[in-house]
Amino acid sequence: MDARERFDDHEEAIRSAIEGALSNLWTAVPITIQSYDPAKGTVVAQPTIKAMVRKPDGTQESVTLPLLNDAPVHFPAGGGHTMTFPIAQGDEGLAIISSRSIDAWHQSGGIQQQTDARTHDLSDAMVLVGFRSTPRALQNASTNSVQLRSDDGKNFVEVGINGVKLQRDTASFSMDMSGNVTVVPGAGGKIYMG
Repeated sequence: MDARERFDDHEEAIRSAIEGALSNLWTAVPITIQSYDPAKGTVVAQPTIKAMVRKPDGTQESVTLPLLNDAPVHFPAGGGHTMTFPIAQGDEGLAIISSRSIDAWHQSGGIQQQTDARTHDLSDAMVLVGFRSTPRALQNASTNSVQLRSDDGKNFVEVGINGVKLQRDTASFSMDMSGNVTVVPGAGGKIYMG
């Protein structure tokens, strides 16, 4: 019982009860990937925020949340095309917690009846990979172009207002808006034209 409920203040008691109910409502939580199943498109993820649990004696304890198992992963997609990328153990992301059970939809697709009346339950998580904590912030992100790149920035495909560029380590190929092509060979110094 919350100590505020012991006072003769009905408004404070109601406020305390509402706060208690909301503390069990999950909407989204940062996670770290534990494993990825590419055949199913799902991950096992560890929430990285601990929950406060009130013990019978009224004290609170900080506990690690359980693993989110079989959570579907989001890859940007539409119109019959999908952008995929490898997912590795230790990658960070965000688990979005569905407001209703996703079991039937996840198993069969389409419009489905709920198989369970649960709401905002951690077992109904869907994962967006790529959110990063400050220690893992992406370094040297481009501020004037779109890039598909390696985390170290050595390899990328770039589309900007002035043209496109493909770079692998020190070798690069670029084309400006006028169609002028610049090729910088890599360490081997060979250029192949087909």
